[in-house]
Amino acid sequence: MRKKVIEIKEEEEKIKDRFRLFHIVLYEDSTSYDFEETLRNLKSYNKYAYIKHIPEKEEKKEHYHIIIKLDNACTIQSLSKKTGVPIQHIQNIRNERSMLRYLIHKDDEDKIQYDISQVKVSSSYERFFHKAFNDIETEEQIICNIYNFITSIVGKGKSRSNCLFYLVQYVNSNCYDNIYKRYRQEFNTYLTDLL
Repeated sequence: MRKKVIEIKEEEEKIKDRFRLFHIVLYEDSTSYDFEETLRNLKSYNKYAYIKHIPEKEEKKEHYHIIIKLDNACTIQSLSKKTGVPIQHIQNIRNERSMLRYLIHKDDEDKIQYDISQVKVSSSYERFFHKAFNDIETEEQIICNIYNFITSIVGKGKSRSNCLFYLVQYVNSNCYDNIYKRYRQEFNTYLTDLL
């Protein structure tokens, strides 16, 4: 009896948990929601990526995998109410990179391989989405990449402000923001010394 009470409390706690990343599975022939309206509703979020999968061995019908990234955390129950997707079709995501790669079965050769161009991605999520498909770089590699980029832009008749502009663009497009912020002073000193 005591074990059952603990399980119920744990289940209640899960309902209250708030998350920012969600994986949703939708079926076009569902009778519990209007597929077109629900998909349109999910695409109203700033950050999303989705793809249609055809059935595999253990699956019976075509379905869509949708990833939603929210600016503000919410519960699965709240997202279900807002989108019309049943709770059992929504789960939180613990590893965003792995889930994005799952959309095309990048790391599972036993499953159907999809082309990355088949994934529909919102413009505000595109940069992070594509970064999930680059090999994981170590902090040392990223630091070397930034230093090498600085070296490559200096000496081409560019001013310090132009070099900084191109450097920030490079850092942003490669998702190196965190490393750049951590060593900003060192990178700026290097750039100044080269000029």
